[in-house]
Amino acid sequence: MSLPQPSLSAEEYKQHLQTARELLHAYLPMSEEQWEVFKQGFKIRKYKKDDFILNEGDTEKYLSIVLIGSTRHYLMVKGEERSFDFSFQHEFSCSYSSFIQQEPSQFCIQAMEESVLASLPYRFLEHLYEQYPESNYFGRTAVEQYYLWREKREISLMVDSARERYVRLLEKYPIYLEQVPLKYLASYLNIQPESLSRIRKKLLEES
Repeated sequence: MSLPQPSLSAEEYKQHLQTARELLHAYLPMSEEQWEVFKQGFKIRKYKKDDFILNEGDTEKYLSIVLIGSTRHYLMVKGEERSFDFSFQHEFSCSYSSFIQQEPSQFCIQAMEESVLASLPYRFLEHLYEQYPESNYFGRTAVEQYYLWREKREISLMVDSARERYVRLLEKYPIYLEQVPLKYLASYLNIQPESLSRIRKKLLEES
């Protein structure tokens, strides 16, 4: 279940907002006037390790960017957790289908470590799109990134070996993967933890 979020000082909140603005600049350069409107909708959310950001069956209310920490997305299959995505620092984190359709999510999002998210509510974004049509680019970019990733992952699961998938993940996230527990990584790669341990050992021997 979701727990009360740790509080943030006014200075921390201000710093996190500034970080969010810097990250957003790549997608949506804004004037000071536009930012003053935009930042009113932001909610800075802080979570402890293992806190649930979104529960299965809840409707996703926010489009978020991970400012600090990391999250994992997983669903329950026959009573077993299946991790299928991670969001690391400065990446989007959201149940996109739930967010877009405003319907219950089919999976959970959980903090893998102490994490801070900059989140924009669905209704605020809808209002923003009407007020500033150019801001549509921001929401569209987030969704496009997700569906591009999804297509690549689905193809990779069909044509690549577990070793190839792991190496590709290592190349993309050389530092962050150290923070992900073995069982979550194995689940993401669709293999058993023992198989991942053997792959890691073999790569180490070859290095």
